[in-house]
Order: sequence, then C-alpha cells, then structure tokens
Amino acid sequence: MSPERMLEQIDSLSQKNSSLQSEVAMLKAENVLLNARLDWLNRQIYGQKRERYIPEESQTILELGVDSREVVVSETQVPAHTRKSCTQKPLGHGRDELPAHLPRVQKHIVPDYDTTGMEHIRDAVTEELHYKEPEFYVVQTIRPVHVKIDENGLRTPVCPELAPRCIDKGNAGASMVAQTITAKVIDHTALFHFQKQIKRICGYDVAYATLNDWFARGVFWLEPIALRLHQMLLESGYVQMDETTLRVIITPSQGKSHQGYMHVCNSPELKIVSFQYFNTRNQKIVHSILGEHYQGIVQTDGLDIYNFLDTIADIVHAGCHAHARRGFEEQKSSDGKRVTPALDMWQSLFEIERDARDKGLSTDERLKLRRERSQPIIDELKGWIDTTIVELTPKDPLKKALLYTLSRWKQLTRFLCDGRIELSNNLIENRIRPLAQGRKNWLFSKSEAGARRLAIAQTVLRTCELHGINPFDYLCDVLEKMPGRKANDIDDLLPMNWVAPAKE
Repeated sequence: MSPERMLEQIDSLSQKNSSLQSEVAMLKAENVLLNARLDWLNRQIYGQKRERYIPEESQTILELGVDSREVVVSETQVPAHTRKSCTQKPLGHGRDELPAHLPRVQKHIVPDYDTTGMEHIRDAVTEELHYKEPEFYVVQTIRPVHVKIDENGLRTPVCPELAPRCIDKGNAGASMVAQTITAKVIDHTALFHFQKQIKRICGYDVAYATLNDWFARGVFWLEPIALRLHQMLLESGYVQMDETTLRVIITPSQGKSHQGYMHVCNSPELKIVSFQYFNTRNQKIVHSILGEHYQGIVQTDGLDIYNFLDTIADIVHAGCHAHARRGFEEQKSSDGKRVTPALDMWQSLFEIERDARDKGLSTDERLKLRRERSQPIIDELKGWIDTTIVELTPKDPLKKALLYTLSRWKQLTRFLCDGRIELSNNLIENRIRPLAQGRKNWLFSKSEAGARRLAIAQTVLRTCELHGINPFDYLCDVLEKMPGRKANDIDDLLPMNWVAPAKE
C-alpha cells in the first residue's frame, strides 16, 4: 500500500473516531438525562417526598455532644460507674403517662380469693385511655312573655329580646358552627362525612345544604378578623409569599372544574398567616395582595410572577434557599458524587440557622453570626457553582439547578444583609401543608365563593395554631361575641390578643 493511501486511511479513521467520540459523548449526556428522569419518576411513585439530607461522614459518628479532638483520656484515669440498686424499680415500656387533667373513672376488682389474715399494703393501678363520642345537646333559652294592658284595655304582649346570635333565626348555636368550621378546616373532614357523623352520634339528620350554610355564616363573622390580620401582616414590613392549587367547580358545573390558586402570605415575626383565593396567578394578583404602598421585605420562591418585585425601589426581594437546594437534592441518587459538595454546604447553612434559633438570638445577633459563619460558606458555594457549570453539557439536569441558583443569586444572598430575613420559605410551606392534606379528603371547592370562605377560615384558624390556641375554643367564644360587635371593635378578638374565658 502506498504511503498516500495509508495517509488517506489514517485521516478517514481519525474522522470516524472523532465522529464516534462525539456520538458517545452525546449518548452519555442523553443517558444521564434519561437516568435523571427515571430516578425522578421512581421517586414520585415509590420514594419519600421529604428533602432531608444526611451527610455521608455522619453515618458512623455518634452524636455525643463532645468534640473528639478535645478529648484526652489519661491512662491512669478510672471511669466512674454508678451501680444500680437491686431494689430499683424496672423501667417501663417507654409510654407517656396519661394526662393528669383527664377525668378518672375507677373500677374496683374484688379478689376472688380469701383475704382473711392478709395485710393490704397498696393498690395496683392500671390506667387505660378510653373514648366517649362527642355529645350534642340543646340549649333552651326561655323568655317570659307578659301582656301589657293600657288604660284603654289594649293588650300588648312583651318579651325580652334575644342577644345577637351567630345564625339569626337558625337552630345552630355558636359551638355547633364552631365545630362545623373546625371539622372542615382543622380535621380535614368533608361536610358530607361530618353530616354522617352527626346522624350516627345523635340520630339527627342535618341536610348537607344546612351544614354548608352554617359554615358560610360562621365564616361571615370571621371575615373582619381575617382582613385585620392581613393588614397587620403587611404593616410588619416582612412578608413571605407562596401559592398552592385548589380545584374549584364551575357553576353550572356539568362535571367541569378549573384550577384556582390559594395565595398565602406569612409573617414570621408576628406569627400571622393569610390565605386569599384567586382563579389564576400572575403579577397583578401579587401586586393587589401587597397593595400600592407596601414597603419592606418580600421573600418568595423562584416563580416568574415575582420577578417584578426586583424593579420596585421600596421592596427588598429575598429568595429561598430551600427551593434552590431542591434542584440539587433531586439529583442526589442519580448524580450524588457531583451534588454532594453543594448539599454539604447547604446543610452547614441550615445548621447555623438552627443554632441561632436554639440560642434565641436577636436579629442583630443573628446577622453577626451569619457574617462570621455563613458568608464564607456562601462564597465557597458561589465558587463551586462557577467552576462546575462550565463542565456540564447543555442537557445535563444539574445545569438547570445551577442556572436557577445563579439567576437568583442576588435574592439568595439578601439574608446576609438583614437578620430578619429567613434562610428559606419553609415556614410558609409548613402553613400550606395542612391545606394540601385537607385537599386530599374534600378534593375540591364547590364554588369560587366557597373557596374564598375557605381562605378566610384558613387565615384565622392557622394563625390560632401559630399562637398555640385551641381553634374550637377560640371559635366558640368569637362566634358568640362577633354578632354584637362592630367591624372596628375586634382587636381583643384577634388570636394574638384573645384571652380564653374562664370555664364554668
């Protein structure tokens, strides 16, 4: 074979090799993408939804609260041991004791053997928790009716007026309306199932439409409280925002429904959460929720409808590190080696926040701690992202997470400038979770008016939960008092100001 022919073959093989290498690289990138999609699908079907991350090095470390580098054990040191007494009472099974405030019903067992001549030394007491179905009762308000006779002999009946009631001319008292709202919002019980519970317990068959009306009338009295809470939330100057879906029946339905949205605001400082229903989500709705004159911090996820907040001078737009981290966490099982450094750094950031919360640091103290400990981690994370992103192909799933984080880097670093700003939006996510749980039971709202009523009830009762208030006790008292109040005379009925009445 001539040298020219050999050179031609070498060039041909070299071009073919380059083509095959390009094809292999493309197939590898496609394989990475398909594996990531398969991993995501398996996780949605079989995996856990939580995003907990446990660093690998912590798997073999016992958390004893002691730094191993500082422990020096002398050879002559003798460990101290405490011998247990032979008469020490053995430990139980680890069950919590039953609450002392619960009423006790005593049941005595008479020995079936002869106790003559025996000494009674003590009683062996075994406690069991029992259940009695709720009690429905009727309150009769008796008003004497008299006849007034004037000088002309005209007889006029007179009777004392009833106090303003939650449902005027209705047969449901405030406690019944309170339980209807609590069952739907707190216990996630569809009114259809609550209807069957009432019939099973007391034999009273309440029409579904009547139950729905009880719920609507109760929420009517809660609306001024919900509006006042939202106003206070905006006045605080720091708002977290998020939204979740809600299926709503179209009237007339004909079996059709549309996807609406519950827009949620949360004040971490005042412990207020506010729900508002809209049939869509866009910038105009976000602007209407905040109002024309809002000034302060707004913390959101990376949804595009919030991008306009960066253009408003009076608003500081903060980002959420939990959402930024989520894109990396989703690649943990398919590309764990590459994403582990980022997850470890985020783990350290959240541990710093947890440490600040456990110590009860003020906003200034927390800001100082962040600048000392969190700032170096943020700088390291930024450097890692800049280095890693240039090594990835355009279709690599990890690149999407990196671009998401880089595009929102300014918002994600706001927490280093203000100690009020939380590292993530997890607080508002936790407030949304109960609504998502209830949605699995009652599936949808039967009208947009019903969805708005649900938002009002969620606002008031979820705020009660944040302040450690029993929602049922709160509603019983508020629904008794609101019919006799004006809308501007409700400050003492707000959850943070409410004082439970003394029980009779």
